[in-house]
Amino acid sequence: MKFLLLKSKRLLAIASGIIFAGLLVVTFSEKMTMELAEAHQTENITDSVLSVTEVNIHENMNVAEVEVEEDLGYIPDADQVERIRVYLANRKSPLADYALEFVKAADHYGIDYRLVASISVIESGGGKHCFKPYNAWGWGKKGFDNWTDGIWTVSKGLAKYYQNGLTTPKLISTYYCPSNATNWGNKVQFVMNEIAK
Repeated sequence: MKFLLLKSKRLLAIASGIIFAGLLVVTFSEKMTMELAEAHQTENITDSVLSVTEVNIHENMNVAEVEVEEDLGYIPDADQVERIRVYLANRKSPLADYALEFVKAADHYGIDYRLVASISVIESGGGKHCFKPYNAWGWGKKGFDNWTDGIWTVSKGLAKYYQNGLTTPKLISTYYCPSNATNWGNKVQFVMNEIAK
């Protein structure tokens, strides 16, 4: 019962955030259009005009709402989505239907689009043999609420490795899978290469 209550509160919060973001976009769209039109009429667009507009908008939104706004014009690379989908589908992975989420999360966090899908293949056969619910990556000691939650959480975590210069499976392996680092890194890289064929 507690789980359902928490889940419904979470869904209500997300829906409220999306509605609020939509209202803010509508409210500010006329103001932003006017300011941008005025800026384009001058020969020199100053950074101060644009940064003031950005500050005003972002002061009124929380992080979740900013992510919703960023997604409005975002279109993931269809070839990347299809490569992941086909590779995972050929392996009969339940994650094949989430290829779009892999690419969106990778783009959002600035990591290789193949990395999270490849780790899932090495750790759980692409989500077929998970040790915790929806945890196809051996990530931590808990499960996730669903596949999307897992993909985004793991992508966010791997982005921290990237921020520290660890941008290949070989470099990540000593921290992700220290007991079998070389073998793990080679396997993940192999799957990444297979996806990109």
